[in-house]
Amino acid sequence: MATPVGWSQGASGSVCLAFDQLRDVIESQEELIHQLRNVMVLQDENFVSKEEFQAVEKKLVEEKAAHAKTKLLLVKEEEKLQFALGEVEVLSKQLEKEKLAFEKALSTVKSRALQESSKKDQLITKCNGRREARAPHHAYMHGLFPNSPVPVSRAGFHPNFCPRLRIQAGHGNEGSGWCTIFFTAIKERARSHFS
Repeated sequence: MATPVGWSQGASGSVCLAFDQLRDVIESQEELIHQLRNVMVLQDENFVSKEEFQAVEKKLVEEKAAHAKTKLLLVKEEEKLQFALGEVEVLSKQLEKEKLAFEKALSTVKSRALQESSKKDQLITKCNGRREARAPHHAYMHGLFPNSPVPVSRAGFHPNFCPRLRIQAGHGNEGSGWCTIFFTAIKERARSHFS
C-alpha cells in the first residue's frame, strides 16, 4: 500500500490502522443512511401529509354530523312506525268485531228466512189441504164439464150454486142439491150426445 502524501514512512502501521477505522466508520454511516432511507420510505407509505390529515378529519366530522342527523330521523320514523302499528292493531280489532257482528246478523237473517219459509210452507200446505177438502165437489163437476172452469163460490149464493147450469140446489139438504145438479148434468150430456 502506498503511503499518502505528507505521511512519514515510519508511521505506516498506524496509518493503516487509522485508514481501516475510517473506512469502517464510512461503511457504518452508509449503512445508517440506507436504514434511514428505508424508514423514510416506510413513513411515506404509512403516514399522510398534514393537509390530507386535516381534510380527512373534516370529512369525518361531517360524517359524524350526518350520522347523528340520520339517527334522529330513524328515531322519528320508528315512532311513526309504532304509531302506525298501534293503529293497525286497533283497526284489526274493530274489523274483527264488525266481522262477528256481521256474521251474527247474517245468522239472524238466515234464521228468520228459514222461519218465514217454514211458515210459508205451512200456509201453502194448509191452503192445499183446504182446496183438497173442497176439490171433490169441484173436480166432480169439472169432470162432467171439462171445458168449464172450476166454479168459485160467490157471496150471497149457496155453495152448491152452479152458474153454468143456472140450477140452485134446495136449501134443505146438501145431498139433494148435488143430486139435482148431477142428474141435470147427465140429462144435458145425453141431450147433446143424441142431438
